[in-house]
Amino acid sequence: MIYIVFQNGQDAQRLFAQLSKAPQPYGKLLYDDKTITVFFHERDVAHMRALFIPIFASCIIRAFEARWILSIISRTFFYENEEEQQQILQLTYSFIDGERHDYRLGKKMNIPREQLIAQSLHECLHEGVFSFESLMTFRLKPYYDRLMHYVELAIDEYKLEQEYQSFVQLLREIVVSRQPQMSILHLVYENETFQFFDDQFFHLSPQQLKQFIDRRLMVSQPMYIDTSVLAPLVSIAPEKIYMYTNVTDVGMIQTIQNVFQERMELRPPLDFPKKYAYNDIHNE
Repeated sequence: MIYIVFQNGQDAQRLFAQLSKAPQPYGKLLYDDKTITVFFHERDVAHMRALFIPIFASCIIRAFEARWILSIISRTFFYENEEEQQQILQLTYSFIDGERHDYRLGKKMNIPREQLIAQSLHECLHEGVFSFESLMTFRLKPYYDRLMHYVELAIDEYKLEQEYQSFVQLLREIVVSRQPQMSILHLVYENETFQFFDDQFFHLSPQQLKQFIDRRLMVSQPMYIDTSVLAPLVSIAPEKIYMYTNVTDVGMIQTIQNVFQERMELRPPLDFPKKYAYNDIHNE
């Protein structure tokens, strides 16, 4: 039998609710005021503890992890705006869940965070009675370090996304303020390259595109602007861009969409009259 004592009754209720939803092959639970009592089957207490620990660790994560992450975001990194906190929280979980690449991944990251908590629980469970607050304060440092790692990644990503959004907004304003150099521009994305064509489907060579670039763009931008695709597009500021591609998850294509918005229209590659493209490029 194990007694888990809480200072905060709401924390006790929250954890008990999670434990009650989980399988209980180890025995049964009892909640009384600020104490959770775990009853083990008599036949093999050591085995029952082994069954209980991973369940307990997972329930701790479900009950408290998001709150602890938000605490790190606000108290360690001083993000006080609730909307910003939620965005960083979502980014944190995108790293935890592996949806985003952890570029600082180390050997220690190979251990699941449930296991980090489980390792801290072994001593507590052998003591028979322990304070949940003491567990959080003194035993869970490896787990907290892991959360800190993911929050740092999330904040780095958040800052980059904020800079990117500012960059895109600045380019939008430039496009809107410029006199269009072409009414229609056709853009073909194929084999990881972009090919430019005017409204008559004549190919525009890299040398021709360079002549369109407004050099002031290159000097005034706080972020690097791509000189082969984005700089010519923004400088030309066409009234309409027809993009021919079957691929939409390419960063540059998404940026062009974000900058030109309703001016850009996606079309399948088969809509482009390739006889113009190949003949024109071949004759350059």
